[in-house]
Amino acid sequence: MKIPGPQRSTLLVVMYGNPAFHPPTINAVRLMGDHFRVFVVHRNDDGPPAQWPPDVEVRPIGPSGAQGIKSARGPAAKLAEFTGFIRELRRTLAEARPQFVYAYDPVGFSAAMRARGGAVSPPVIFHCHDLPALDRPRFTSLQFWISRYALRRTRDAALVVFPSEYRAQAWLERARDRRPALIVPNGAARDFSSPCEDLRSLAGIRFQDRRALYLGSMSPENGQAGAIAALAMLPRTSLDIVGFGLAAYREELRTIARTAGVEMRVNVEGWVSDAERMRRLRLAALGLLLYRAASLNWEHSGSSANKLFEYAAMGLPVVVPDRKSFREFFAADSWVAYAKPEDPASIARAIEFILADRARYVAMSLAARKAHEEKYNYETVFQPVLARLDQLAAGHGPEVNP
Repeated sequence: MKIPGPQRSTLLVVMYGNPAFHPPTINAVRLMGDHFRVFVVHRNDDGPPAQWPPDVEVRPIGPSGAQGIKSARGPAAKLAEFTGFIRELRRTLAEARPQFVYAYDPVGFSAAMRARGGAVSPPVIFHCHDLPALDRPRFTSLQFWISRYALRRTRDAALVVFPSEYRAQAWLERARDRRPALIVPNGAARDFSSPCEDLRSLAGIRFQDRRALYLGSMSPENGQAGAIAALAMLPRTSLDIVGFGLAAYREELRTIARTAGVEMRVNVEGWVSDAERMRRLRLAALGLLLYRAASLNWEHSGSSANKLFEYAAMGLPVVVPDRKSFREFFAADSWVAYAKPEDPASIARAIEFILADRARYVAMSLAARKAHEEKYNYETVFQPVLARLDQLAAGHGPEVNP
């Protein structure tokens, strides 16, 4: 139930980056907007437009520009932009006077902690999507020092939220914070797909078309090249790869497809509109996520990749890495198949398992949609956070470290 406007407390959401690249953040803002008056502050990065609720005020800070270009700047330019972000955030805190701040990732959390002070010092919730490189000291990197600061201040957060239990453990051990984190998988919104469509009939069409879909960022560690190599072992299957990545790497993937002799069955594209992305999801027979264990994030990404739950919302079986974090999290899910991301033959076997039997395929499709509707949609997984925020708003103070 939405709390009436005059009775709502104010909550300030902080993200250092463009939230449009993070659908779970937009889902969270929409849900928090039913309980609080919400402001969103973020760095002014170029990117796709976000569909914000009409009563949420969004304030980009700083000069606009592409995230990749900003990341390539020198340390002095990055530091200047970050300190400017903190100054503007401090002004926003003084103006909005929020009851508490909801800060995303180590950079946003660090900015929020630095901006507090004086007459405006609200509690800060720390929601960490992605871990920085914790095991590689880079003393000339601004990111390294910001992460060090965020680790030191984690114990001062009113609440800590992670999408994965293993990511939470990795961070909190280094932060020497013995509190349990709230775990919120990056589920899709409940209305991401239409429940009115006859999924059983659609699954039959998808089974005949045998089209695999890989949504998301493109890089050697993301495993798209292995998926293309697997296609050479699956003569009746095609593959769409859609998402963010350098144009040069997209061309490299096309070259890999030509070399493997499957270029007529592989389509590689950059960012597409939301409507086109939904069309691709509807046409696909299965989804792929093949992150290699190149970092703590990707090793422990079982419940962290929002594309997995978008696949589920559309009733798509998926192929995921055969690793502990995935097998543990999806142990009760029959719509998930496992493959070794570095082994194209293993990927091919997993795809073939999904598409080998029509009755099993339809059952997996129905199980995926049911999992979305009953346990993985964001409205369900975010409820523990909303309950804790309501407690904080009611005056039940932040958790205290032992």
